[in-house]
Amino acid sequence: MSSDRAEGATPAMAQWFAAKADYPDALLFFRMGDFYEMFFDDAEAASAALDIALTARGTHQGAPIRMCGVPVSQRDTYLARLVRRGFRVAIAEQIESAEASRARPGKAPIERAVVRLITPGTITEETLLEAGRATLLLALVADQGKIGAAWIDVSTGMFETGLISHADLPALLGRLDPAEILHTGSTGDAAGREIDVPGGYAARCAMIEAPPVAAQARRTLAALFGVASLDAFGAFSDAEAEAAAAALRYIERSQGGALPRLGHPMRQGEAGLLAMDAATRASLDLLRTRDGGEFGSLFGTVRRTVSAAGARHLAGWIAAPLDRLDRLRARQSGWQSLLERPDCLPSVRAALRGAPDLARALARLSLAARVSGRLAPRDLAQVRDALATARAVRAALPGACAMPGHPLSEDAQALTAAPDLAALLDRALVEQPPSRPGDAASIRQGFDGELDAERRLRDDARQVIAALQLKLATRYGVASLKIRHHNQLGYVLEAPASAVDGLRSFPELVLRQGLASSARFTQPELSDLDRQIAEAHERAAARELVVLDHLLRTIIGHEAELAGCATALARLDALQSAASLAASGRWIAPHLTDDADFVIEAGRHPVVEAALPSGSDYIANDADLSPERRLMLLTGPNMAGKSTFLRQNALIIILAQAGLPVPAGAARIGLVDRLFSRVGAADDLAAGRSTFMVEMIETAAILHQAGPRSFVIIDEIGRGTGTRDGLAIAQAVLEALHGSIRCRTIFATHFHDLVQLAEALPRLRPCTMRVKSWRGEVVFLHEVVEGAAERSWGVHVAKLAGVPESVVRRADTLLRGAERAQAARAPLPLFAALESSDSSPGDQAAPSLTGASAWRDALAEVSPDQLTPREALELIYAWRRKFLGDDGVNAVKLG
Repeated sequence: MSSDRAEGATPAMAQWFAAKADYPDALLFFRMGDFYEMFFDDAEAASAALDIALTARGTHQGAPIRMCGVPVSQRDTYLARLVRRGFRVAIAEQIESAEASRARPGKAPIERAVVRLITPGTITEETLLEAGRATLLLALVADQGKIGAAWIDVSTGMFETGLISHADLPALLGRLDPAEILHTGSTGDAAGREIDVPGGYAARCAMIEAPPVAAQARRTLAALFGVASLDAFGAFSDAEAEAAAAALRYIERSQGGALPRLGHPMRQGEAGLLAMDAATRASLDLLRTRDGGEFGSLFGTVRRTVSAAGARHLAGWIAAPLDRLDRLRARQSGWQSLLERPDCLPSVRAALRGAPDLARALARLSLAARVSGRLAPRDLAQVRDALATARAVRAALPGACAMPGHPLSEDAQALTAAPDLAALLDRALVEQPPSRPGDAASIRQGFDGELDAERRLRDDARQVIAALQLKLATRYGVASLKIRHHNQLGYVLEAPASAVDGLRSFPELVLRQGLASSARFTQPELSDLDRQIAEAHERAAARELVVLDHLLRTIIGHEAELAGCATALARLDALQSAASLAASGRWIAPHLTDDADFVIEAGRHPVVEAALPSGSDYIANDADLSPERRLMLLTGPNMAGKSTFLRQNALIIILAQAGLPVPAGAARIGLVDRLFSRVGAADDLAAGRSTFMVEMIETAAILHQAGPRSFVIIDEIGRGTGTRDGLAIAQAVLEALHGSIRCRTIFATHFHDLVQLAEALPRLRPCTMRVKSWRGEVVFLHEVVEGAAERSWGVHVAKLAGVPESVVRRADTLLRGAERAQAARAPLPLFAALESSDSSPGDQAAPSLTGASAWRDALAEVSPDQLTPREALELIYAWRRKFLGDDGVNAVKLG
């Protein structure tokens, strides 16, 4: 905020201008009494986002000061709405009391300072977080043609880094789905390339200053985690260290100069993970659907977790499937062990239900230990209740789980964390502590004697006064002596007029007020009681804070144990979720190998099956992409289920490599290193890309990146251009997938001519969606069978869609005419210069096809009665070129 704009401001507004200058990109919540006020442009933005009134308050430099405000008591409600809309909010609190301000000389306003910067990626407040979803802050630094990335979940302490190429950034963003992205936005790397954040994530970006240089970044990280060198945690690149330091600096500023509890950084390259690009993730709706909802996504369909932490853990498995056989078998063994005893799974599930979010409570408590005013007694209770949950889960697990070598042994051990702390918290805390100290009692009666005494004085004033009244009445010999409270005098002794003369003889009694029938005296013990009662509430609150702080420090002392317990609870919830799926008997553990296998028996699409009406049966389908038949060419009409079948097999791979059960009768899957899905495409008008251009870009990514261990599903390559162009592109892509890339592929197409390639490509198997004609109607059976589709049935689909009957009849007539004309023409040159599927780059081209089957197919497409002599001769020339490689130069030519 420029100094000239602040000129002439009132003292309070001068404070606002100073704070706004430090946080120009954030809305400033400026505490003024019981409200947070916003001014100028902030007020306009907030009033629109929150749908609250925009008013004016005074003037500045001759213009009204635009203003809006929200009550302090409803702060979190409004903050949640602003954060969801991507705003960053700086909280400026009054850091001194009104009494202290009045005691200072002069007329300076109450001192205020920004104590918290709330941004989408740095939220720790329970009321602002989405329970079942990770909230990641991602920092990016470009260097030497690569991007260093560091991502942190401030709410749980997770801290990871990676070094990626610029081309892999969209895939990383798709996997992490960060709430906020930090980068400098201008400097670029040594190769002159700037970080290009894809458009869908641009709104989540926050521009930051240049990160610390690599050497300083490494020193900062090493000092933070108490090691001599960052190398103690792994071989981090300079760009990763700089990104990590930039993220930490941003978090520290957001938390008022403190850092929450963070795990040490862990380097997470793409090695060991199933790679998926952004287009693949978008087409498969892994964690959320296109509209951002969980319902209809893979995660929403398979989730059987009963805790927020378990849901996040399961989501992490689905977002980042593994490419490591040992880790996958360990996960499978984990959930399968829960099924071995019939009573185990229900007991574990019941014990975990509603488990407190221990990891997030620990993060908030670690901040409370560093920043005054951040302690929430409710977080202490969450630790207590989480430890109780851990004990219940441990009791529900079979005793064998604790044995070395058991897949759940580490988790079982972690559940026994901090028994002394658990006992302490059980004794100390009330059942439901408040979210803020002082709102209600947090500490149980009987835990702390000093606190109990202050509470008795505060809460039992009547009994204390009655006891003192009896004592003083006896001492002074006035049975009717009463203790009364007076607004100006406080607590006084009130005696009848007849006793006044006698009471004057006691020097400690001071007559304060004489009345017609009585008199009022003050007395030292009574004055002390008056002061004690007035101060008792403050002393009780202060003592309770001391006790709460003791509990907080004790918890921080067990931080590592508690973090391990939190991880075990979340992992066990994810495992029981998987076991609950398998318990139905319709989901099975796939047999995973390091080979190139892919054989699915009776596979089902999990999301589509879940969406079927009750009582409906899903039509299961087999898929065999064994090495000798690794490319399936799938034909059939729209609405017959091709896209469902494609996605179904991709989702089965993701579930299998997440270590989860799959919806099938049996499955044998060789691990996939990269999964590609090009199913459906839409234009990208903002980037100037047509639908066909988007399709070709996604196809190019497949052809450049896929390898022999990859799995590809493709739907309708080449449909966005002319028939001949499209068919040529589709055939060329098929040949590349079969011959040079050699990956497992399901290739769906409407180009039925491509079925002829089965004779030239030995690993290709034509399959089709089964369709049945019944009494003039077409029935889609949703079954995949070997063979080729007879026709596309597009006119029938148009009829089903409600196209007028006259248009449908006309289309059918035109279609029949076109089919007759096509039969009279030579077929498209499908086999020109076709390379053998198993040839190496130096092999010779395969010979032209001359088999009887090829001749028979070619003749079947010809209607001799409709050919003119010239067309017949041209067809013969075409056949010579196609089957004999002969250009027919010696043939007689018609004049």
